Amino acid sequence: MENGTNHRLIPETLGSVPTIRLVEGSALEDYGKYFADESRREGTAEVLAFPASTPEVVAAVVEARRRNLSITVSNARTGITAGAVPEGGMLLSLERLNRIQGLHRDEHGEMRLRCEAGVLLSTLQNSLRTGGFADSSTWDADSIAALREIKRRRYFFPPDPTEISAAIGGMIACNASGAHSFRYGPTRRYVAALTVVLMDGRVLRLRRGRQRPDADGRFGLRRPDGGTCRARTPAYPWPKTKNAGGYYSAEGMDLLDLFVGSEGTLGIITEAELRLLPAPETRCSVMTFWPDEPAALGFMRRARERRQPLGLEAIEYFGPRALALLRQRRRELGAASGVPECLPQNAGCAIYLDVGTTDEHLPDILADLADVVRENGGDPDQCWSALDRDERERLRVFRHALPETVNGKIADIRRRHPGVTKLGTDMAVPDEGLDTMLELYRTRLREANLEYVVFGHIGDNHLHVNIIPENPEQYALGWQLYHEFAETCVALGGSPAAEHGIGKLKRDFLRLLHGDAGIRQMQALKRVFDPEWRLGVGTLFGRDDP
Repeated sequence: MENGTNHRLIPETLGSVPTIRLVEGSALEDYGKYFADESRREGTAEVLAFPASTPEVVAAVVEARRRNLSITVSNARTGITAGAVPEGGMLLSLERLNRIQGLHRDEHGEMRLRCEAGVLLSTLQNSLRTGGFADSSTWDADSIAALREIKRRRYFFPPDPTEISAAIGGMIACNASGAHSFRYGPTRRYVAALTVVLMDGRVLRLRRGRQRPDADGRFGLRRPDGGTCRARTPAYPWPKTKNAGGYYSAEGMDLLDLFVGSEGTLGIITEAELRLLPAPETRCSVMTFWPDEPAALGFMRRARERRQPLGLEAIEYFGPRALALLRQRRRELGAASGVPECLPQNAGCAIYLDVGTTDEHLPDILADLADVVRENGGDPDQCWSALDRDERERLRVFRHALPETVNGKIADIRRRHPGVTKLGTDMAVPDEGLDTMLELYRTRLREANLEYVVFGHIGDNHLHVNIIPENPEQYALGWQLYHEFAETCVALGGSPAAEHGIGKLKRDFLRLLHGDAGIRQMQALKRVFDPEWRLGVGTLFGRDDP
């Protein structure tokens, strides 16, 4: 114990473990959707389990060990890197751990929400917005008192991955972020406590600020026999950008953060306590249009400099090819496209902004934004603004029309070439590296004659390049360029896995980011928590890498 902090993790053994029913044999044929995620990769498993509580997860782990099976954790299956795709063994779905367990104020006066790992982000958001919680009839008096306060003043959970059908446990396991991480940061910042089932069947309860390593990064994990297994937190440098690649590393880090972003390879997250923030009194969305990329980037940088007074929550970018693709979608689908007919014909690029502020300050902020648009050669009269919820929803639909269009094109191509998929980058760089990456994207993709679009979270210098290969040859070429982009990104001090994680598909990028020495540090840490190497086989790194 040092400064009130425990350097040893002490899991508990549950006294009574229920029986878990497993799906296996020919019955698995009815559960095909559980063996794939949004990466479109498909796997196999010998048994499938649907626990509905932490004790039932323990029961599933005990049964997997009895049968000598590995375990892959699955939840809402919205990931795009195949982390939830099993490679044999047991597939453990957490979708039935879907209860919001209560609310309370902590010792610092912050509002907290307790929930199970299978709660969907959409459910949590809707409950906070309306003040209606399906499980509130079972809550204690403190939670009911906090609920009355929630109904008087709105609170929200800031992390906002594009896919709102994501589950909270998966968001924590991947340290999810999104557009609003520009202001609020990733999921890690909002995790106050975790319940984690280890692969030996014990339960670890972690609370932020309670368990830290010593000054040298060392800590202990109590073994079932009462001894202590010694370990060390990773010591590789962490990118100073958005990053969801590998086990977290920071001087004096909280041991809870080992599990945030670990992608289901150290333990099974079953419950969480989340920090909530007071919601902005009012929100506004603004779409600005620009003749070319230099003008758009100039406006973005000026707006970013004024992020605090402008109340900016997100800054998003749509490149020239992105707008061209949206115009094509409008011509083909009309109003059903989600693309307004009034999309300016002279617009070569667009910058989208989300503002969160007070009713009192909103008029001044909109006036200041109009001034920033004029200062950079834009026309405020061409901008779109959305104030009420319905208007902002229409702008949200417009934003999401682009990835939907790309996915539609890929679906058409896959009918002819089933092995071809979209190649979507996930790279963030420091401010000084943005122009270099944009120039590299344009030059190399033009030379390769590949169709592509660029869009995304430009406020964090985190752009998505979607390469649309039309045949297997272009697909192979696209992967070569993807690796080239990743090498440059890392050389600039960025991350090639900014928000979607590594999973099973991007293991080469993890080595590129942290090197062989970093992989060995992660392997050593995994052996402490999962010495038999049963959990998340194939995700992040292999047992014998590098």
